[in-house]
Amino acid sequence: MDAVRPLVDATHPVWTSPSFQTAVEQQKPGSVIRQIRQAAHLTQGQAGDLCGYSTSTMSRIENGRPPIDQIEVRRHLAQVMSIPHEFLGLTAPTQRHERHPGHGSPRDPARPATVPTGGGDPMKRRTLLTSAGAATAAIAGLSSANPATAAPAQACLEQLLLAQSMPVDPLPISRASADLAAATRAYKDARYADLAHALPRLLARLHASRTATTGHPQESLAGMLARAYGIASSLATKYGDDAIALTMADRGLTAARESGDGLTITAAVHVLAITMRRDGHHTGALNLLTSTAANLGADRSDATPQLIGAYGSLLCTAAYTSAQAGNTGDADTYITEATSTADRLGNIVTPGVIPFSASGVNIYKIGVYTTLGDTGRALTHAAAVEPDQLPTAERYGRYLVDTARAWNRHGRPDKAAHALLAADSHAPEEVNRSSVRELVAALIIAPTATPAALRELAIRIGVH
Repeated sequence: MDAVRPLVDATHPVWTSPSFQTAVEQQKPGSVIRQIRQAAHLTQGQAGDLCGYSTSTMSRIENGRPPIDQIEVRRHLAQVMSIPHEFLGLTAPTQRHERHPGHGSPRDPARPATVPTGGGDPMKRRTLLTSAGAATAAIAGLSSANPATAAPAQACLEQLLLAQSMPVDPLPISRASADLAAATRAYKDARYADLAHALPRLLARLHASRTATTGHPQESLAGMLARAYGIASSLATKYGDDAIALTMADRGLTAARESGDGLTITAAVHVLAITMRRDGHHTGALNLLTSTAANLGADRSDATPQLIGAYGSLLCTAAYTSAQAGNTGDADTYITEATSTADRLGNIVTPGVIPFSASGVNIYKIGVYTTLGDTGRALTHAAAVEPDQLPTAERYGRYLVDTARAWNRHGRPDKAAHALLAADSHAPEEVNRSSVRELVAALIIAPTATPAALRELAIRIGVH
């Protein structure tokens, strides 16, 4: 196919539509292909003729069934249909990126997790990744940073503040969308160092792209910029730099308002409230969270899963904020309502940097009740989490770290150490953070026996 005549133009609204973004974030290549085919006004038969497949094969592909599980098939479809490789869970042909294997259950940490292809039998995540690399190597430089020579990741955070003034070229919307999807995946995969090196340039190019456009494309790019700033804020929080996190959150809300999209604004408000809470402004953060939640209209019968998930996420953070402020009653109220909200969604996991689901609510319960001093209740909720239902390495690592905190507060540093070692096995960069290093330091000097591997972990992350 002629490379200069893509099947769907880079400015087509499909690239920034919520359904397309959801398909990319949830790794449903069949849905991505279907939406591109429909945007090109092709029938399955016409698309099959173009790609060299029968109509029935195209139908199976779009429904997430074999042969879409084959890497060669995805690459062929990406080339013929002019779809960025990252949207189909692939790296660019010249960029292979090896990532840490996917996470499994703490009950059986060696068992590789599986990734559904949108229907049919699941594929082994490890098989997919070793065959095709990670789906997140789209950001320029994401896989090129040499740990031995690259600047420390935390030092790169300062570059986030200067991103808007960097001299860069704008991106077409399709490329911007692909790069943002790659950044989102890097965060979900807990590859924070890679992300820290890549984010400043991504923000700069999104700024340049937004400035170079007008009308609906400009609004779409403002929404992308808001989401990128949200990731930047969350990353700064991971590294314990609350000042940069607050600045990124504020800029993200500004961009979100320029986009005019309600859910984008809600997500930006959520990120800002988290930074306010961490800065000690519990009352202001709680007011922002609850007023935003009340205005969403999530109780309507026609509320979408994305809106319901946004409402639930606000409530989870409101519960944790209340717990941090020592308000047990409000914390219970908000987390109970979040549980009911997750029940409304059933098995649906809403997309986003931090997905909302019943398992996600249980992770929040661990933190809420540990903060309130009810570690027995926190550990009960930790035991209720189904690890296979945690959709990302970041969430899985966070679950194990929060469980470790609960065990430590419960007087069982040995079990806390085992939880941290499991987290290190599945999401090592989630453990190599300042707040977790403090926990490791406390466990090393605990009066009870802890695993020998804990000291090895301590040395590796700089705890002496």
